[in-house]
Amino acid sequence: MRYKILIIGKKSFLAKSLKKNISIPYESVSFEDFLKKKNKYLKKFTHIINLTSNSKFVINKYNSKYDHDFIIADRIKKLDLVFILISTRKIYKIKTNIKETDKLEPKCNYSKNKLLAEKKTMNIIKSNYLILRLSNILGLESISKRKLHNTFMDSFLESVNKNIIYKNPGIFKDFLSVSMFVKILNKLIRLNSKGVYNVSLGKKVYLDKILNWLNYYNTNKVKRVKFKKKNILDNQDSFFLNNNKLNKEINLNFDLKRLEVDCKKISKKIFHEK
Repeated sequence: MRYKILIIGKKSFLAKSLKKNISIPYESVSFEDFLKKKNKYLKKFTHIINLTSNSKFVINKYNSKYDHDFIIADRIKKLDLVFILISTRKIYKIKTNIKETDKLEPKCNYSKNKLLAEKKTMNIIKSNYLILRLSNILGLESISKRKLHNTFMDSFLESVNKNIIYKNPGIFKDFLSVSMFVKILNKLIRLNSKGVYNVSLGKKVYLDKILNWLNYYNTNKVKRVKFKKKNILDNQDSFFLNNNKLNKEINLNFDLKRLEVDCKKISKKIFHEK
């Protein structure tokens, strides 16, 4: 079967990354332009992926008029398309080895809203959805002023620009490079996969280790310091997602060495090629 993707969103981190690396034919539109499209245009595609959001959806309590996922799902509910919804690991209760069936305990408005968006999409589209609950995604494209919130990469660069790296003794999380994420998405689309999947490395990644990889090509001396103020890296909640369901589906199992290689490539572009 020949697949074609409609990417909704042109300026987001993931939208830029997908357009550079996706191996499946695609077109991209803004959310506003999508709303103007007729069914004749939308029927050209087999998959639609939403990579847009709204600041009021991220910050405030749920309101369906700011839920782009719900609006898109409602718009395409009568079309034979797979809707790809990008969700977050923040909907889970924080612990290690989190499975798709584990307890959902969103804490912030964004994660509560995303969980509602998931549920509404499932109700509207029934089975024609692919929901991806992401861990932390690393890539140069995430370093931008046009974002609704700071990323791990933003905080890393903010600290190294001051020639410091914060200590994170014993703290681990779950990361994927953006190149890993794109490979996973390519495979899921080609297999016409549907359902809910954790998208992650599925392993403990210690923050001190990943910061060393990202700082690998930095020729400036950096000082290791303790946190003095609240920072995105100053988060003592350790977690990782179980990705067994994903690996059974796509048979594309990444390891820490691959993440290290990708992080050092990012480091080289930041420090060695600037």
